[in-house]
Amino acid sequence: MNGTARTLFFKRLQSDYKNMWEASKLVMDWTLFIYLLIPGIAIGAFFYMEWLQDIPVILRFIGWYGWMILLAISFLFYHIKLFTYLADQLFLSRNIPLLRRISQYGILYSISIMLFTATLLFVVAAPFLSKLFSLSFLSLGYLWIYYLTGVGLVTVWRKYANIYIPSFILRTLSSMALLVLWISLSWIILTHFLLWTMWIIITFTVIAVITKHLAYNGTHFLKIAERDEQARGKWANLLLANARQQGYKLPSAKPVRLWKNSQVMFQKQSSEMIFTDAYFKSFFRNLPVLMPLVQLTSLLIAILIISAPHWTGYLFWLASIYIIVDITKTGWLGFRFNPFIGLFPWKESVLRKSLETSVLCLSSPILFVIGMLFGYLKWGLLGMLIFSVGSVLLGIGLVYWHIRYIPVHKAASAE
Repeated sequence: MNGTARTLFFKRLQSDYKNMWEASKLVMDWTLFIYLLIPGIAIGAFFYMEWLQDIPVILRFIGWYGWMILLAISFLFYHIKLFTYLADQLFLSRNIPLLRRISQYGILYSISIMLFTATLLFVVAAPFLSKLFSLSFLSLGYLWIYYLTGVGLVTVWRKYANIYIPSFILRTLSSMALLVLWISLSWIILTHFLLWTMWIIITFTVIAVITKHLAYNGTHFLKIAERDEQARGKWANLLLANARQQGYKLPSAKPVRLWKNSQVMFQKQSSEMIFTDAYFKSFFRNLPVLMPLVQLTSLLIAILIISAPHWTGYLFWLASIYIIVDITKTGWLGFRFNPFIGLFPWKESVLRKSLETSVLCLSSPILFVIGMLFGYLKWGLLGMLIFSVGSVLLGIGLVYWHIRYIPVHKAASAE
């Protein structure tokens, strides 16, 4: 069984990386990689070395707990993958030991990746912490282990809460409580070796206990079925909208509540808004698609902060507007040309309206924040108003000047 589980796990791991690669191409292409990411990494490395020589005032001002808050925010970037699929409830429901072993491999893999990436992040922050707070190499070692235990504790708890705690409010509050506890105890624990030792023992024990309950034991079917039901509901609403726009009469004379068992994002329930609603929910629930957009937006903000004192900042600001609008357009096209969506003859007017609405709704908040930040760095409060409004208006202009002419029926020409 171990050999079968290991083989199946590696196949699923390979498939997972392949899906991540395909999803990343929805929000990034080679032009962005060459013209933005590579120069951004080079510029980031240059300013990192400059800041080590002369640490910026803001990094001195936030103090110890400000740095701990920054480290704690990074806890939210990690997650545990069990590598159990929806089809398992049909084909492998009687083979719980096999699924349990696969999920155990998934937990070990996720924790290994988590510890590796967390260590890399800590290595980046360690020189600043050492210089600002006069930490010795041994003290940095204590802080590194303390940081890793916090990462592990919060990450495994979030996965446990997603499986066993149905209330979103309780899940959020419990995770926030762990973050606050880790931040508030950081200085006390690091300055007392006995407390540090007790913390390490307790957190390792808690992580081991929680991890034991994460492995598949046959009780995850309800959670998996719930997610499967959400996916079926999304496609069912699209089918109803498609049937209505094709002229078919609904079986009842009464208005059909297409979103009766779903949270409505848009009150206007026209065909294009139902299509847009389905895209939004698919986008925000798909982390491999959502996270590259979040990470790229963060990189754009960092580049704007660095380039704001120079005239080149205006060029980066204009480029960021085009990049954000183009990325949101590419994400919608990826959803539009999904093989399931492509089975049905959607009207071009419906798709066109959905494309414009989706790009506007996704890009406008990001452009507003980028413009507000860049304007403040340039001209203060007046700049915040001018550049935030200007960013949104330029984004709207791109939508009606460029996006509205994107083909929505031919994948080859759209790309």
